[in-house]
Amino acid sequence: MRRQKISRTHTILLPHQDYNNFLQFQSIEDAGEYYKLLSKASDVLKNVTKRFYVHNDFETDVPERKEAYLKALACQIEYFYETGEMTTEGLNATPQMQQIGRTSISKVSSANSNAVNEKKQIVCEDIYLYLDDTGLLDRGID
Repeated sequence: MRRQKISRTHTILLPHQDYNNFLQFQSIEDAGEYYKLLSKASDVLKNVTKRFYVHNDFETDVPERKEAYLKALACQIEYFYETGEMTTEGLNATPQMQQIGRTSISKVSSANSNAVNEKKQIVCEDIYLYLDDTGLLDRGID
């Protein structure tokens, strides 16, 4: 994997080809679409990690935490790609149930068998698999 750099906006770059080399994530062929997803996913992870890499140097951080962050970033990119949406409104704009006459089709998750108030979050829950135990989720003491 190529070296990651921090730009002036403190966005950690995960080049398109490096993302596609992560075997566990769905490949994205269109580079333009990929970089659009990367930008939004980076903003989401900055928020989740309380801008850790805005205040700390990614390059000199421990390899395990850097790898976990990049995998969480790739996971968030994949989430946006698979859902086709990058906003909370977009994720929740599709009706949970459609009824035409006596026929109804409901789109509910297996975790929640009743569609009432089920909302998708902008943050992919799977990123926590990578970020847990890295210190990036720590909130400190008030």
